[in-house]
Amino acid sequence: MICGGMLRRISIGLVALLVAVVAGFTSIIAFDAPTAPSVLAAGNSVPGIAQWNFADLPRMQSLKARDGAPLNYRLYPGRPHHAVVLVHGSSATDASMLKLAQALQAAGASVYAIDLRGHGGSGTTNGDVSYIGQLDDDLADLVKGAGLDKPGMHRTLIGFSSGGGFALRIAGGRRAGLFNDYIAISPYVGQDSPTNRPGSGGWAGVAVPRIIALSLLNSIGLPWFQDLPAVHFATDAKPSDRRTPVYSFRLVASLELGRDWRGVLARITAPTEIVVGADDQLFVSDQFKPMLQSVNPRIGVTIVPGETHLGMIADPPAMAAIVAAWRKLSGD
Repeated sequence: MICGGMLRRISIGLVALLVAVVAGFTSIIAFDAPTAPSVLAAGNSVPGIAQWNFADLPRMQSLKARDGAPLNYRLYPGRPHHAVVLVHGSSATDASMLKLAQALQAAGASVYAIDLRGHGGSGTTNGDVSYIGQLDDDLADLVKGAGLDKPGMHRTLIGFSSGGGFALRIAGGRRAGLFNDYIAISPYVGQDSPTNRPGSGGWAGVAVPRIIALSLLNSIGLPWFQDLPAVHFATDAKPSDRRTPVYSFRLVASLELGRDWRGVLARITAPTEIVVGADDQLFVSDQFKPMLQSVNPRIGVTIVPGETHLGMIADPPAMAAIVAAWRKLSGD
């Protein structure tokens, strides 16, 4: 029989253990901020961008998300029933997708190049969202608000880099029905994916202990401190309508496939293509095909010879491969 004194001692011990655990979590969350890596040209500078004519950018348009925040986009008009929603990569805006948007437009697509919430003036705070999964809801609001849900509309979601990972997230998630098909360009799949180089090739400084602690809290229904920085990209750009160098935990979690990235990929049933450069510096291009063969062989993979990570949204051969993938999926 356990006496009252022993019960009190056990209770005190359990409380002390809980306090120690909470104190440890709090310390990790409070002090483990992401470190800014040295500037990495492979992720920071689009080849030839200094010669681009940004006067070619269509005017910025905006619609309201369900919370009233602005969602910004530019429309490159083409055939009205062939819509492409084009998503930029990490730290960037729709302007970085100018050349690819023009290539898709020339092929006949009506291209909606968007600024994800937390980028380019979309949302309310640079580098942050209000809750995990808000980007999914924003995409649904964009499809409805821009009239892309009309009967007979063929919709393709195309994303680059972290935007490519976001496209795969949508394709394998609760919003999969928003689009007829998907293209992921040089996508980030997961931290432990064989396609990922350590630190994404030096592009991302990640606060791993903070992310683990916040993930554990979130898994038990405690969405605390999720606005704290979790990733700092290898750029010296400051937060602005043109760049987003730091992501909060909940923005990162809203973009990624998550720890169950294999399950997300396995659930993709819509026609989906991955297009990646053979010389990608952030991801291991020759691992995409074998990885997908074991997870979801329905997803096609095209390796573009001689292309780098950012070259995929700037170089004509890379853009031609992406346009070819779109034509294949859209039946054009």
